[in-house]
Amino acid sequence: MTSLIIEDSLIDATLITDALTARGFSDFKVFERAEDALDYIRGDAAKPDFCLVDSRLPGMSGTDFIKLVKACEKMIGVPCISLSTSNLKDEIRIALEAGADGYFVKPSDLDEYERVIARIIEAHITAN
Repeated sequence: MTSLIIEDSLIDATLITDALTARGFSDFKVFERAEDALDYIRGDAAKPDFCLVDSRLPGMSGTDFIKLVKACEKMIGVPCISLSTSNLKDEIRIALEAGADGYFVKPSDLDEYERVIARIIEAHITAN
């Protein structure tokens, strides 16, 4: 499984990649900026299996990134999961209305990240 991670926090990016690695995945690409991830997607990159997107990024927001990804023909069927520190209902609604396939509040430790990653992977496998 290939995943794109768009996360500007080095700590959270490390927790996500460690959680993916613990689940047996090593094929992931990490971007700090949504614009760079879009350039990558629009290039010759292979279609990922899923994207994990921080909702609050410098420059383009994670929500705007998801809107653009969902409109990209190459990315049809690729789940985009929004990750945020917020559990406010309005933020969750905005992310889902933008096309996010899921919304998770960022965990604070590796064990919880592993549980979140496991749920995301399980949902992806079940859907396919």
